[in-house]
This record gives sequence, C-alpha cells and structure tokens, in this order.
Amino acid sequence: MSNERINDELMTVAGVGSTLASFADGYGIDIIPICRALHIHPDDLQSLTARISLDRMCRLFETCALMADDESLALKYAATFTLGSSGPFGYGMMTAPTVRHFLQFLADHLAFASQARSVRLDIGEIDAVLSWTLSPLVAKRDQYVDLIVALHLRHLRAIIGTVEATVAVGLQRPRPRHTALFRQQISRQISFGMPVNSLHVPARLLDHPNPQGDETLFKLMDIQLRALQSDMAIDEEAFVDQVRRYIRQRIAEPTLALDRISAYFGLSERTFQRRLADHGTTLNELRDEERRRLGLALLRDSSLSIAAIAYRLGYSAPSAFTRSVYRWYGAAPKAVRQGPQGDAERSAQRLNEKS
Repeated sequence: MSNERINDELMTVAGVGSTLASFADGYGIDIIPICRALHIHPDDLQSLTARISLDRMCRLFETCALMADDESLALKYAATFTLGSSGPFGYGMMTAPTVRHFLQFLADHLAFASQARSVRLDIGEIDAVLSWTLSPLVAKRDQYVDLIVALHLRHLRAIIGTVEATVAVGLQRPRPRHTALFRQQISRQISFGMPVNSLHVPARLLDHPNPQGDETLFKLMDIQLRALQSDMAIDEEAFVDQVRRYIRQRIAEPTLALDRISAYFGLSERTFQRRLADHGTTLNELRDEERRRLGLALLRDSSLSIAAIAYRLGYSAPSAFTRSVYRWYGAAPKAVRQGPQGDAERSAQRLNEKS
C-alpha cells in the first residue's frame, strides 16, 4: 500500500529541518525513528532545494515537542537555526534591500515555500499587515507556525534591530501555557487564537534599509523562486487539476465567487464554465468533491472536532458539514471517523451507483 495521502500534496522547504537532528539530541531524542515512521528521508532535510510533505514535517516537529514535553520547542529551535538553510527563500529574506522588499518577498513566495494560504499584504498609512493561514489539511501545525514566524522575526530583527516592541504578531494557535518565550523571541505585542497569522509592521519602518541587503542577489533569489513555481503554468490537459488546486487553496472561504476564479484563469465566466463542462463537471461539483476528500482525510487523520473541520472546509455551521457527510457516505461524521478504513469510500461509491 502506498504511503502517499492527500495531505502529501502540500509540500514545504525541507531545509527548515536541517539542524533538527542535533537540536533534538539535546533533549535525548533521536529523530531517525520518527522520520522513518513518518516516511521522511533524513537526508532530504539537509538539502537546500528539496521539498517534502508539509503535513509530515509538521508531525515531526509536533512529535519532538510532545516527547520533550516542551511547547516552545520550535521557538528554541528557531533561535539556533542557521539563516539561509532554507535555500533561496531564506537568502531572499536575508538580502532584501528594505523592510518593504522583505514583506513583499514574503507575500510573493510564502505560499510556495510554506504552503501558506490566503496570503495578503495590506499597506496602510499606519502599518503594513502581512496575513496568512495554512491549509485545513494540516491538523497539527502549532510548532511549525511558531518556527516560521520566529524565523521571519529573526530576519526582520537583522534589518531593523529590536522588533519586540514595534512589530505586533497574531497567531492562530491556542494560547500556550507559558508565554514568556513567545513574547521574548517573537513580540511583546502578541495575540493568540486569532483568525489568521499576521505580522503588523509600522509604516514608518517600510523604507528602513537592510545592512546586509544585496539588491542583485535578492533579485536572483526572487527569479529562482518564480522559476521553481513555473510548473504551475496552466495547460489544457491540466485545467481541471488546476481548478482543483485553486479550490483546495481557498477551501476555508465560505464562498467561491465565479467572477474571481474565472479572472484568476484569465477567462470570462462563460468560457470558464464551458471549459469545465467540456470536462464533464462544474465548479460546484469540484468544490463538493474537494470538500469530501479533505473532510474524509481530516476525520480519519486528525483529532479535530467536527465543528473545527466544518469551519476549515468553509461551512457556515457544523450542521451543514454533517448534512454533506450524510449525503456522501450515508452516515454521520462520527461514524465515518470510527468506521473501518475504506468503508466510507465504498459507501460513497454505492451511493453514486444508485444515483
């Protein structure tokens, strides 16, 4: 049986785990057996260009934190991480000429580097706000988000000096038992349990020059990352797959506007619908299929509550998700979660055959 799961469609930069083995050893933890259980090749963590499953990377950090009984493990790891070990993404942040360039670079490439979703940079008169979240597929992600945010703040600190009192941070993760290290390494202005992850940088700092800025190298890193993303170019054969990808990236949004998605693909609404019809499907059908696939994965592979899963999939209420699960599988979400592996899919197949 293949070890691949739908969760593994999401890939992240392997280099963020480059020194985890030696760091975890300080806790008496050997990550090799953990990597083996998660089907991660330890050598991949040393690569500047390799990408591995985001879900498995998150599970690796969560497992280490659990074994160490240390909810701030990722923060401590971030403090020892060699900046630049994540390849062109890391070097791009290091060489950004100004804070403005740094934030725009994150806005342009965070989705590729860390599988962030709904990445948005809003620059106002008072501050610039970079916000993002992660795919709803990634159930265990607190340590990974802590790590990424702490590394972003380390890069930002290298540009402007102290950030603890100037940059505000919002995290989706629940409030930890002990917040002292979070306030020390991330920001004294930190909030937990927020709708999205966010960095709030005062507008007066946007043009602050980076002492280590290198405009030429920065542009090269930007070009290299854009080249790595070139495989997302749309062709006719992959059209439906690209639409599915678009839906998955925005699955938590309560509505999926036809005008926005058609504009994204450079098509009129009518042409977009016709091309889907040529492939025997519709936008609503594709969204329903993706919700079914992601819903089953979260029911089977996570301990998230039914309500949490519902909201991650863009449902307005848990009851709406429950009705969908009944329609898909002929059973309640709890029964699908507890049932033997494969029963839900077979039930869905039988329902489809009857319809």
